[in-house]
Amino acid sequence: MANHAIRPQDAGAVPYHRMMRTPAFQWWRPVFGSLVIFAGWILATMVAVFPVVAVSPDAEGKVSWATLLATNVSLAALIPICMVVYSRLHQLPSGLLASVRPGLRWRPMVLFACLAFAAELVLLVVALLAPVEFVGELSGPASDAAALIAVTLLTSCFQAAGEEFLFRGYLMQAFGSMVRNPWFAVVTTSVLFTMAHARLPWESPGLFADRFAFGLIAGWLVLRTGGLEAGIAMHAANNVVTFVFAALTDSVSDSLQPEDAAWSLVAVDVTKFAAFGLLALWLARRQRLRAEVDPALLEPPAAAPPGLPPGPAPGRRLA
Repeated sequence: MANHAIRPQDAGAVPYHRMMRTPAFQWWRPVFGSLVIFAGWILATMVAVFPVVAVSPDAEGKVSWATLLATNVSLAALIPICMVVYSRLHQLPSGLLASVRPGLRWRPMVLFACLAFAAELVLLVVALLAPVEFVGELSGPASDAAALIAVTLLTSCFQAAGEEFLFRGYLMQAFGSMVRNPWFAVVTTSVLFTMAHARLPWESPGLFADRFAFGLIAGWLVLRTGGLEAGIAMHAANNVVTFVFAALTDSVSDSLQPEDAAWSLVAVDVTKFAAFGLLALWLARRQRLRAEVDPALLEPPAAAPPGLPPGPAPGRRLA
């Protein structure tokens, strides 16, 4: 555990949001990279979603297991897309998108996931017992509830990770490369994350506040833990519990494309996110997670002697 320490005071260490700011940094790279990632996601959506919609369109107000699967696959595709753009365009180890280690730190990831699912289940019970207004009309299980639950359990974690790799990963570092203050990156990515879910503050203040609070807490956790693990765990647990519950109450369409959220539900959600954030920070300290990266990992590849392929700089680990 000692090799992950949360000691951001290490001499010369670089915070997560500033890792793109290498000596080779050029302002156009994160802008161009963001456009390439967006184009790649559009292509993934066309490949995964459009055939399903064309062959077997859902009835109005319904989302089938096939549509949910295609949607999750298109979002999960953001993981390799972001990693390829990051490594090729910015000449950095792709694992530095996941954490300062680089790569996902699996033991903390599992522990964060346990905390996140516990928080989700506790707050779901509270919401069921308290006078909380859920999204949509709740009824009996959907006709394809078993398939919906299977798709949720098998793919929602990857879908959540794809969104985190984009918003709290690539875009966090992209905005961080332009402005040193970390909260500029946190707030900006939170606004973009909320707008990507098709909600503007004047359209649905409650839903906007819910998504925006999630983005702020997930971004704050990236800064304090030096990686995406806590955000992925929180996002995945939220989606898994939400869509399993939605499958059992025939409200998948309302959960996937909500029009609004009652303030009672927003209060429960924000409380849940905040509680998980505090517990995750405590766990990160117990695990001594490192919050900043060794500058050697950000060095450009060393020049190779004539006739030999280039190799990594001394101390640079690839992921």
